[in-house]
Amino acid sequence: METKFQIDFTEFAFLVEACIPPKPIARSMFWHKVIDEYYFQMTDDERRHLFEWLKKNNRFTEGLNNEEDCRIFHARFDPLNQYMVTTNYGGKEEQYEAFKYNDRYHVKKDTWIAPEYIVDVKPKKNVHDE
Repeated sequence: METKFQIDFTEFAFLVEACIPPKPIARSMFWHKVIDEYYFQMTDDERRHLFEWLKKNNRFTEGLNNEEDCRIFHARFDPLNQYMVTTNYGGKEEQYEAFKYNDRYHVKKDTWIAPEYIVDVKPKKNVHDE
């Protein structure tokens, strides 16, 4: 039985902060879920706020040097690293919201778009860009 819990953004941000890598497996799984799933449930303002919040945390900033999960989180949440990627696969065009990491456009932590299918890449416009 899976129960849904509702927490406010501040509680969520504290929970994310408590899971900054390196951490045991359960916290790591939550960290990955923030990158792969919860990101899409957040508004642009919430994403930006969480990104700025964690950038003030020493464990996170130090983790950028030696923890790949911190670097991936940074890439996923950095508002200046968001792209709309158009692909053409088998004659079907699709558009994906992606982030750039290690010269690849990722849609999830471990899922990236094969370069041979990319036909266009544009920086994602944020609400504050206009």
